Amino acid sequence: MAAGQAYKLRSGDRIQLGTEGTCVQVQFQEEAAEEDDTMTVEDKLTADVQRLAASIKAVSPPKPPVTIKGTLVSAYGDTVCENQEVLQPTSTAEVAAAVKAYYKSNSPGNPVKIRVVTRSRGFNASDGYRQLGFHDRSGFACAKGGTSKTKTITLLTQNMRSVLGKNGVNVKVQPGMTVAELQVYATANNLTVPLGTMPGYADLTIGGLVATGAHGFGGKGNSNVADIVKVITFVDGTGKLNRVGRNSRVGRGLAGGLGMLGVMTEITLQLQPGLGKARTWSTGARSDKNMAQELQDLWDKHSNMLIYWRPDIAQYKVVISEVVPSSTPFDPPFISTDLTPVGGFVKPGNDDSQQRTGQLITAVHLDVPTANFSKALCLGFGATIMDANQFGWILGFKQGSGGVPEPVILDNATGLTNRVQNSDCDNPGTPQSGTGGCFFEPAAWERIHAKELAAMQTPDPTKLTPSFSFEEAEFTLNRKNLSAFIEDGKLMASKLLPGVCWPGSFFVMRTGGPTSDHIGPQFGSSSDRFLWVEYAQFRPNIPLDPTGQQAKPRLQKKASALQEYWEQLMVCKYKARPHWGKCWSRVFTSKACPIKDLYPASNWATQLSLQQQYDPAKLFETSMLSAVIEGGVEKPAELPFCTNELGCYCTKDSECGTTGVPIGPGPLCCQTAPTGMSPYKVCLPCTSS
Repeated sequence: MAAGQAYKLRSGDRIQLGTEGTCVQVQFQEEAAEEDDTMTVEDKLTADVQRLAASIKAVSPPKPPVTIKGTLVSAYGDTVCENQEVLQPTSTAEVAAAVKAYYKSNSPGNPVKIRVVTRSRGFNASDGYRQLGFHDRSGFACAKGGTSKTKTITLLTQNMRSVLGKNGVNVKVQPGMTVAELQVYATANNLTVPLGTMPGYADLTIGGLVATGAHGFGGKGNSNVADIVKVITFVDGTGKLNRVGRNSRVGRGLAGGLGMLGVMTEITLQLQPGLGKARTWSTGARSDKNMAQELQDLWDKHSNMLIYWRPDIAQYKVVISEVVPSSTPFDPPFISTDLTPVGGFVKPGNDDSQQRTGQLITAVHLDVPTANFSKALCLGFGATIMDANQFGWILGFKQGSGGVPEPVILDNATGLTNRVQNSDCDNPGTPQSGTGGCFFEPAAWERIHAKELAAMQTPDPTKLTPSFSFEEAEFTLNRKNLSAFIEDGKLMASKLLPGVCWPGSFFVMRTGGPTSDHIGPQFGSSSDRFLWVEYAQFRPNIPLDPTGQQAKPRLQKKASALQEYWEQLMVCKYKARPHWGKCWSRVFTSKACPIKDLYPASNWATQLSLQQQYDPAKLFETSMLSAVIEGGVEKPAELPFCTNELGCYCTKDSECGTTGVPIGPGPLCCQTAPTGMSPYKVCLPCTSS
């Protein structure tokens, strides 16, 4: 072949590299990866080059990756991954080389397990934002195995957060890029992230969102991050590179597939041209007497809805978002459309306001100084949820008094579509940065506690204001079950804990549509519509150990029966699939109503077939994944205090945390829910009948 002449490589061709005596030969094996019509010529050529590069690297024995030992902690501290060998890759090639090496070293006597997270507390100290940790409630993020000899590997992709290329409205990104970073890039490049596709938390990552099938709030059109994914590049369990169309059979195994097939390293998203705008508005507080029919009517008219509901005070409100012409003026006028929103659910404040919030949440849960005072606080919180000026997503800033920026709440405003879908949490570079805007930020509570200790004549760590957590669980409810679910919610208020104000808790619901992903929570037919239903509760972190030496287990939260009952109701009665990233271990490990059975058997057969093809050694299948695939795990005969940390559904009184523990109104016992309700076991006051 003449020098410079183009030649198309064919499967089985060999390439000689180097001079005689020092050369090596590489056999090029073309992957049979699936592609679809959305892949451009550039995409396919790039895939060929990457496959060749991966083949060339294969001629040298893979070297053990350089790792550091560490313990990874999630954002809220619910998930702790211990004894991890942490690798921090920056590129697809580095991921491929690492996985190939681990695949080669894996053996029955020395198994390897690999998982992927983007950030963790304790890593990358130069970037405080990344200290917030990954979002996981149950342990799917942890590399765990069945023996002490298992090598547990975490690929920490916090250094894979760049834009790799742009072709018109198609943008190729690395998996560690956050929603906030994507939206800032889109705005700077005159592009729009489609309304309804993104989650409420802007500090989540694109790779994690695709892998868990995470959602936005689009009830008729786009409602899932994966809805705008076109092409995915991933490294499989043997270290090989694969490039597939999102809607291919493999693509539907990656989206919502929990990383069972490998590591996604490049994701191409299809955005919209121009800077779109959206208007959000609220119905305000409404009686829930006719809630089911009113929601059905609103859903018929509007696609993007966010619903807050407090059954104990018989009120709900709906926040509706809709696209408006780009000529529509901002309302209210923003200081700058480039400022990243902060604060999450509530108005961001300073450390003093966060300290007061912790004190109030503690008072509500412990009934101090009196039960009546506690109830008044609780009812006040319920009213705040319905107040558009106090509770909602922060979408930007307006000029406040004295030149101080003030946040604009989502419930009633017009802004860029890139801004109104979610908010960030104390992101450096914003007006609220470093002021405690993120309630679970460790640094904020370290500042608060240091100040409190300094003010004490005799420092006493047991007197510190408890930090607080936001505990949530979420499931996909089919729209056809909406009316029945609302009646069950009302029963929870009237029968399960009659007369009790729900302490810092409420339901949040978001509209959604179907996907065809094999084990994606929104799997369904084209006619299906879903509500993502979330039970959420603010809870003080008060350890049972009075010395504070052991952070967990914590004091049982007030009205824990609400969440225990509701989780079992959603899975066992409504067959509602759990969000892979926002539910607790007991949801996935319980054998009473196995999560595996909520999907068609043919879907699991397809997913497991793909796993056998792309991860034959099951490097990416860890203990929590195995529990789901096997239909749950047997619960030990007794797990004291296990309901305190949402690790079990009670079968014995001791599991309710009753042994000598003060828990507000009195001790708890494991009981069957009252007559007229589904017969699930929950922790109720022992005086209940």
